[in-house]
Amino acid sequence: MTQDYSLYELQVLFKQIAEGDATAFRELFDAYRQRLYGASCKITKSNDAAEDIVQEIFARIWEKRVYLTEIENPDAYIFTMAYHEAFRYLKQVSSDQKLYESLKGRIKTANNKPEEWLEVKETQQLIDHVIDRLPSQRQLIYKLSREDGLSYKEIACRLHISPLTVKKQLQLALRTIRSGLSKMMLLLVLLLFIN
Repeated sequence: MTQDYSLYELQVLFKQIAEGDATAFRELFDAYRQRLYGASCKITKSNDAAEDIVQEIFARIWEKRVYLTEIENPDAYIFTMAYHEAFRYLKQVSSDQKLYESLKGRIKTANNKPEEWLEVKETQQLIDHVIDRLPSQRQLIYKLSREDGLSYKEIACRLHISPLTVKKQLQLALRTIRSGLSKMMLLLVLLLFIN
């Protein structure tokens, strides 16, 4: 059972964490882990995502601990972080799903039109080119996630790294792929207008 803290007790706990007190950090983690997990699970409808969100929140709290003394309402601060992280996750999933559905739709219609099939194939080649230029571990994480369909936790177990590292590396991979594709598409458009 989690202990309820008064506003003052939470402020003291935040002050201790700001000073680098790992025991106070663990106390905060134990007090909020289940509640944050439950709130994140309700929003994302995903156990894995909820676990990742909880890890992300506490990693960020520890990384930015020097600023914790400025927080007036620690409880509101922690849950606001959870909601922002959960909605960021939903936005990312939605974006990935739209891209996936778009490509899937293009592939289905391309089966009947050879010129569209070539366009899909060229797009996939561009994506493959960008993926091949990723650092080796990031490339492996991307392929395990997107091609093999493994969860963050499964990838983390297989590669002996934390799920948070998997998440960060996958985010960086997706950002690089999107950026690379945008640059290549811009270049293609420029070439079309120049010729």
